[in-house]
Amino acid sequence: MWMKRAILLICLLCIGIFPVTSFAQTSGPVYIVQPGDTLYLIAQRFGTSVEELASINGIMDPSVIVPGSELVIPGFEGVSGVLDFHELEFGESISSLSLQLGVPPDSLIKLNRILHPGRLYIGQAVIVTSVSDEVSSPTLKVLLVEEGENKLTFAARNSVNPWDVNSLMDRLNRAWIVRNERIVVSGEETLLHGLPLPIKSVDVEPERVIQGQTLEVIITLQESVDISARMGDRQLAFHTLYENQLVSLQGVFALVHPGMYDLVIEVLDAQREESKFSHTQPIRVVDGEYYYDPVLYVPDETVDSEMIKLEDEVIYSIVNQITDERYWQGIFQFPTSYTDSFPSYFGSRRNYNNQGYNWYHTGLDLYGGVGTPIFAPASGRVVYTGFLDARGNVTYIDHGWGVFTGYLHQSAIEVTIGDWVKTGQQIGLVGATGRVTGPHLHWEIWVGGIPVDPLEWTSEEFP
Repeated sequence: MWMKRAILLICLLCIGIFPVTSFAQTSGPVYIVQPGDTLYLIAQRFGTSVEELASINGIMDPSVIVPGSELVIPGFEGVSGVLDFHELEFGESISSLSLQLGVPPDSLIKLNRILHPGRLYIGQAVIVTSVSDEVSSPTLKVLLVEEGENKLTFAARNSVNPWDVNSLMDRLNRAWIVRNERIVVSGEETLLHGLPLPIKSVDVEPERVIQGQTLEVIITLQESVDISARMGDRQLAFHTLYENQLVSLQGVFALVHPGMYDLVIEVLDAQREESKFSHTQPIRVVDGEYYYDPVLYVPDETVDSEMIKLEDEVIYSIVNQITDERYWQGIFQFPTSYTDSFPSYFGSRRNYNNQGYNWYHTGLDLYGGVGTPIFAPASGRVVYTGFLDARGNVTYIDHGWGVFTGYLHQSAIEVTIGDWVKTGQQIGLVGATGRVTGPHLHWEIWVGGIPVDPLEWTSEEFP
């Protein structure tokens, strides 16, 4: 008897020492672990917890996961396949992704816990289920309904089967269609977005734009049409890049509040009086993380608000002009030879005479003593020279397409208005005129009437 009691006691103790391990879940969508992944990061992406991921997948040590291994992701009952991430492009929506992937819209909404499907932003990482290599994406195109058309007349105009006419927006098999509705029909190319012809693609770079940086929008068209666009309250100007391809370059204000701003693109009728089609999608502007310069002490007259207002009006009247021809090629060169370090960077917050950080630095300061040569960073035409109280001796060059450069505080100006300059041509000398604490060159780049970081243009080619 005592032997049986001893065995029972040992079994009870073992239960206390060795807890029962949960069996791993065997169904549901899976995620393939990538290099650099941790269980915590994966849990954050999919809205679950480390504990639940570890339990369902039978992971004993959550700190150790192997790239290439498959993890079942909990909380998505009824969803199967391999999960991946897709960054949304302009024009893409839940409806267009559903068509591309062959996944019901409700499944995508559930996967991403989306509350407002109509407000997905450019660059948003959307969880999708990967399409098998054996399954090809559908060849589709999106067309617009014209005024007075019904399904039969629309089908006849576009040489499609009326039974194949379905709305991209709700995909209901209803008997009517309405003007400017987007209709999905069979096509010759894989559907890349939800935009109608004649728009073939819209490329937005970067998808997440930083304060004080340059936004680039390239639209490829099936045929020549008039385009109107804006970002926030700023109208975008388009120029011909290649045949049936338009480009717009627009600076983003360094003091704009981080957040979402609507990017709106419209196709206009032949008279440019009415919009035939319009698509709106938010784009994210993020903080530039600019630092605060030490307090700068300068003559009081150089920070007079009325004087600054008058000077700004002079400069704004110049840099808001748009020339429909591009004069530059490639990346911009530095205007002086001192490029290893800089006394002050673009975007830094400025405090003059301890009046508070009410200004920001609109350019890049470069080292140089009085008389150091200044060179044109790119080809262009001189559009302004002269003396201004705060800016000193200045030169502004138009490089075309709304891109301008400015050179402030010079000791000598060596060009005149109307001169054409080439990359590397000497245009002036460094000085200490205007609002300065010592000799240097203040160099500006303006894009679409907004100052941007010159370092961006010395390292990246636009467009």
